[in-house]
Amino acid sequence: MAITIKQGLSGKYFSMGIPDIGVTIGGYRMGVKLQVSPDNDTWSEIYSEHLYPVDGAITMSDLGELLTPYARQSLVLYVKVTMSEEYEDSTPSTSTEMDFTVVYCESDIPTTCEDFTANHFLSLLLGTKTTGLGRLEYLHFIGTDTPSCTAYYSDGSTAQFTPVAVGGNGSYTTIDVSPSRFTKVGYTLTGYVVTAGARRQEYEIDPTEPDCAPILIFTNSFGCDELFYCTGLATKAPTFKRDSAYIGGLKKNYRIQETRTFKADTGPMNEDMADWFGELMRSPYVRLVKFKNGTPNIGKEIVIDDSKTEQTNALDEIPRFTFSYEYAQRNHNVVELEREGRIFDNTFDYTFN
Repeated sequence: MAITIKQGLSGKYFSMGIPDIGVTIGGYRMGVKLQVSPDNDTWSEIYSEHLYPVDGAITMSDLGELLTPYARQSLVLYVKVTMSEEYEDSTPSTSTEMDFTVVYCESDIPTTCEDFTANHFLSLLLGTKTTGLGRLEYLHFIGTDTPSCTAYYSDGSTAQFTPVAVGGNGSYTTIDVSPSRFTKVGYTLTGYVVTAGARRQEYEIDPTEPDCAPILIFTNSFGCDELFYCTGLATKAPTFKRDSAYIGGLKKNYRIQETRTFKADTGPMNEDMADWFGELMRSPYVRLVKFKNGTPNIGKEIVIDDSKTEQTNALDEIPRFTFSYEYAQRNHNVVELEREGRIFDNTFDYTFN
């Protein structure tokens, strides 16, 4: 007898969409071992159990629940499944292996992992992104394709550039696609298109260069960091809770707790960015970007606690959302030596990992 694969795995899968493994065996049980590797070289065993068949069949399901935490750590995870059929008598056991790759993703994407990662950057912004001179922009993609950029200028001319890789490994690549990378002296940049293989991302330049506050860096559904620039009105509204008592005949505040709440306005957005904005709202990890001596730095972690993100299909409506947030830390008495502002330069190191 031998293990018969009824439903096997090979190729790439998103971590939340891994199909079941189905086999039949002639023995009385099957030993299963799962090993994972972030680089297809160093392996760690994360699962080892004996499974017993029902009418000769065994199904291994919910693999995403087991593998997603490991995929989250490395973005791309290599998986090896070893199955060994065992008998109650002296019949020699037989074994088989299957290998597949898992790409971390928390979204339900209506296409295969192979198709999406070959044709899209690791972002749910599937249209045009509005950006501005002085801002930082990054893209991430599976693989090591050589990226290219076509820049467009106000006089109708174009120029070709090769975006610089600033992160990644043999499995994925991060590139710097900030507008300043594609400017030319004497020319006004109006937009640019970045490609890597079949992947394509278009950017349009906002010529008004609005002030941006807050500037947020957040972890998206693929475990990659993206930047969002709010261009509307920003407000700060601290509140104080005081516990008091009479001490020596005098009323004293003996405990004062500050809650510093911030309110943000995205400013006007196109429909593509409005759809993408949900990524910020559902992100488990959001941080402020602050300036010190003109140099931007990743600052405090925040939690978003309220938002107004209603959209309609009215033709004359321009999407614009508001939300509020607080510092994640308990102590809100934060001294702000760094200011929020609008001008970035490329001294900002890519430290998102």
